[in-house]
Amino acid sequence: MKKWTEQQVIDSLIEASIEYPALDAKTYARWSIGKDIPSITTIINVFGSWREALQAAGLSSIRPYFSDEEILAFIKEASTRLHPFHSNSYREWAKAKHGPSLTLINLRFGSWSRALEEAHIEMTRSISMTEERIITALLEASDVLPRLTTQTYAIWAQENGHPTVATIARKYGSWADALACLDIAPPRRKWVEEDVLEALRQAQEELPSLSIIHYRKWAEDRSVPSTSTINALFGSWTSAVQCLKRARVSLS
Repeated sequence: MKKWTEQQVIDSLIEASIEYPALDAKTYARWSIGKDIPSITTIINVFGSWREALQAAGLSSIRPYFSDEEILAFIKEASTRLHPFHSNSYREWAKAKHGPSLTLINLRFGSWSRALEEAHIEMTRSISMTEERIITALLEASDVLPRLTTQTYAIWAQENGHPTVATIARKYGSWADALACLDIAPPRRKWVEEDVLEALRQAQEELPSLSIIHYRKWAEDRSVPSTSTINALFGSWTSAVQCLKRARVSLS
């Protein structure tokens, strides 16, 4: 016997309610004939009763039918009344107003985002809200962090609930472009081979072993060439280390 999950039962109830708005157990039983979906017996076993199952699905035996147009109109109204407006705030508001549930919206339109697109709302507002959060976070981070890098920002953002580095990069194309857009990017230094060798010498003195992993960790929050810069100048990490060894030999 197939074991059905609660979510599968809920999905079946919602699907049936689209065709039969005033869904009751008898109607569902007739509708389910020949379909690979949970039976009435399964539904009752999973939720304890038909009424409990309907409540779990956000339905009721006298639930009003919502057309696509009515659902979209309800979402539009919610977008003007809720601040902030998102799926969680909508869920609570719709429950209090006896409006279309998120489950129904997702089933009817495929996803919450798709429903917003169909309603011609919120996408621009959502994007602007995201951008506003990013700008606020970057400006605040530039004030409180001694050095604003992806590493220092990532730790700070996680602790303070701000947009991630990945979110910022998706919005602006890259981390560097985001900083440049706000005019808070530090001037980029053009590194040369001598700078790399000096950094490697210093790292070798302070590290137990001069490996690329140890160097990356050591280089955090230091004004030294990155491993990407080293690879670009010398072709590889190994070549840079070998060049350092040759330089030491020539000096001895």
